[in-house]
Amino acid sequence: MDVALYEGETLNITVEISRYSNAEKERMIDKYRKAAEKKAMICPFCFEELRLRAGEINEIHFAHLKGKSCQGAEAYDTYHNQTKRESKKHSVIKEIIYNELKGQELIRSDLKVEYGYKEKAEEKWKHYPDIYLNKNGREFAVSVITNVHEIGDEKIVKIINKRNKYFKEKGLESIWFVEDRELADDYEHRVLHLWEAEYGLAIKTEEDYKWDKLLKELSEVFPGQNIPRLFGYRAHGTMNLDVRSLYYVHSIGDEITFSVYRLILDQMKSPFRGFTLTKGYQMNISQALIIRDEIQLSDKDQEEMNRLEFSNQVLVQIEALKAEAMLSREANELRYEQQAREEYFASTVQETIGEIAEPYMTVDIDVVEYVSKLKYLSLSHQEAKALFYYLKVHRGELEDYGLTLTEVKNAVRYALGKISEPKIREWLVEIEIL
Repeated sequence: MDVALYEGETLNITVEISRYSNAEKERMIDKYRKAAEKKAMICPFCFEELRLRAGEINEIHFAHLKGKSCQGAEAYDTYHNQTKRESKKHSVIKEIIYNELKGQELIRSDLKVEYGYKEKAEEKWKHYPDIYLNKNGREFAVSVITNVHEIGDEKIVKIINKRNKYFKEKGLESIWFVEDRELADDYEHRVLHLWEAEYGLAIKTEEDYKWDKLLKELSEVFPGQNIPRLFGYRAHGTMNLDVRSLYYVHSIGDEITFSVYRLILDQMKSPFRGFTLTKGYQMNISQALIIRDEIQLSDKDQEEMNRLEFSNQVLVQIEALKAEAMLSREANELRYEQQAREEYFASTVQETIGEIAEPYMTVDIDVVEYVSKLKYLSLSHQEAKALFYYLKVHRGELEDYGLTLTEVKNAVRYALGKISEPKIREWLVEIEIL
């Protein structure tokens, strides 16, 4: 392990040596090695003597005397290996959260706060949370994660899933805080873009259940409406209205604040994302980490205001859809009315043209052939009609074809005595009365 008690204070040898140049490091390592040999370095867990090891194979570390060890040191080493991948900010954020929670322990008899590896050392856990919290028998695993990024994201996902599963099996509820540099929100499109690892860090809190209740009520008031789609959110597929929370940590020096995001996770496939119910809002650490039945992690008044605002936004979107649908119906009705008017006008004009044109209708026929068909009773209905219009306009020209109107009418009277087809007879009668 890299820590020891030295002169009444905790000494982290890795951090201590990093303060010196390469030329001075060997001298400082030798200095602390000799101090350890003179029993100046003590294990912070079992208070036994430690020695400083700094070989070529193993990194610089403190070790118990040969044949001796302690559960606290083993737990610390397990935890240290677990957090190696974290950034330098990890320990700073962890310590600030720990100190805030530890301060409340002094005034709450039903509250216990401890580093995870210290609290569970005797049980020899495979994974330790950064901070262990017990509120009246309800246990929480509080963890901070940094360096969540695409490179190695698959490995981080497996680590997070393992820890979540392990803590759950041990009866702990997980609370995760994510370094803010991973935050990628786009409220205009109601999207929170996520790494796959972040997807698995969304937790369920008391406030989320209140949001669930609101969404259920809205769905009952507006049945059949897809709430995320009302806001233009493009989902991967069907989404369950199950609200979750993500907490981002903003650290500046020794001060940190938290951003709270309420979201509905989209289907678990790339690109990973969620529908944001509201803009995230920030809280200072003393407000966020108030402990009642659980860590508060919310501003109650802000949450109530956000739910009211969200309800109003849904109502506005519904009214906009209704207005759009009404305009569409009105446009369709106008279009149908216009089409009906145009069709009526076209048919009226056609009829009028027909009425005007029919008396003057001219056709080009072989009148001799048509009269011959008439005599042989083989004239069709259309041919009888064509013959009528031809005679109506051109009867004065019959002599040019060796015919007379009287001769034609005689043929007509003969045909009328033989033909029973009403349509043909209709036109033959018209010819006879010319």
